Amino acid sequence: MLGGLFTFTSCEQGLEFEEAPEANYSEVGVNYFAVRSRELFENKIYAINWDKWVDYYIDTRELNRSTNAWKNEGTAPVTLSDGTVLQPGESAGGTIDIVKNASMPGGELHIITVVVPDHVTYSTANKGYLFDGSKFTGSFKLINPDANNRSQQVRLPIKKKELVVDMLFAAPATYDCVLEPQDGAPVMGKPGDFTKPHRYLVKNIAYRPKGVPQATRMYELRVVFAPVEL
Repeated sequence: MLGGLFTFTSCEQGLEFEEAPEANYSEVGVNYFAVRSRELFENKIYAINWDKWVDYYIDTRELNRSTNAWKNEGTAPVTLSDGTVLQPGESAGGTIDIVKNASMPGGELHIITVVVPDHVTYSTANKGYLFDGSKFTGSFKLINPDANNRSQQVRLPIKKKELVVDMLFAAPATYDCVLEPQDGAPVMGKPGDFTKPHRYLVKNIAYRPKGVPQATRMYELRVVFAPVEL
């Protein structure tokens, strides 16, 4: 092991490294956070050609992104989960608020708010597979069901504590950054509870000139729920 380490180190002696553009090691921006809802359907989908029910089927739907505002398209005011009241035609979300905070990297906390609907429509793979209304309980709505109470689409409440969030780092450091969940925040790409704000530290891990500090930034992700009709 020591010999291997010595060989690797000696191979670097005398080498000259070309400095990367500053943006590669200083960028810690995020293009977007995307919030998705996922549902597991067990024996609730009828396969027409097979004349049987599908054992398991997972469908995932994107609810919204941090780059998009959510607009109240209805005719009455709606109250979001954070208490914000939106009049018809008004929008919320889709912005980044920068708050001064001396305890944060660079003295700033970047707050991202994503407003998502609390219901979503799921679909089967194609018209050969239909959701069977007789297999559902609780709150649900089939979209344009046939005479057998079956449909290719079903509308359900989202599972707020099992949302999947993913994100994309900003170029040119898309592949030069890492995201570290803070204080038990859910891991990106896995189902998690986003009913409360969570913080994530972005670090740029690209090679940088000697003496240049590592670029970091703290983000706070807030997922706000908008009540929509079933």
